[in-house]
Amino acid sequence: MGLTKQYLRYVASAVFGVIASAKANVVFVTLRGEKGRYVAASACEHVFIWDLRKSEKVLILPGLKQEVTYLCPSPNGLFLAVGYEDGSIRIFNLLSAESNITFNGHKAAITTLSFDHLGGRLVSGSKDTDIIVWDVINESGLYRLKGHKDAVTRALFLREKTLLVTSGQD
Repeated sequence: MGLTKQYLRYVASAVFGVIASAKANVVFVTLRGEKGRYVAASACEHVFIWDLRKSEKVLILPGLKQEVTYLCPSPNGLFLAVGYEDGSIRIFNLLSAESNITFNGHKAAITTLSFDHLGGRLVSGSKDTDIIVWDVINESGLYRLKGHKDAVTRALFLREKTLLVTSGQD
């Protein structure tokens, strides 16, 4: 009898809401000069920056209409590249929470993003089987690479040599 009365006294408190979407990855970001404290997670079309020590949301990077599919922080920690389901890529400034750079070159969802070691070039892979190398400084596409027969799963610049390594589901 005593247990049922305790359950009747249960009252729901504040609802936390969406923490992260399952379609995208979660990455550590540098914010306010601190590494290892903040995490960027996709939440439908937005990106939330969470403080791991305080367990609270500290920044929201507003999205448009498409869901986020991939996140990649820049090597210097000032920018976050965000890939979307429609194939677009936006680069957010983590200090101002604004996106000044948008790349449109893919026809399907972004599956991988990676900066080179200096942060001047960005490579993107997509479900449309194409790989595009972007010039972040000039805000333009440099190369479109074709050859995969299925979705691209990973693309990385090698630091020691001027090489780009990609992998796919083919």
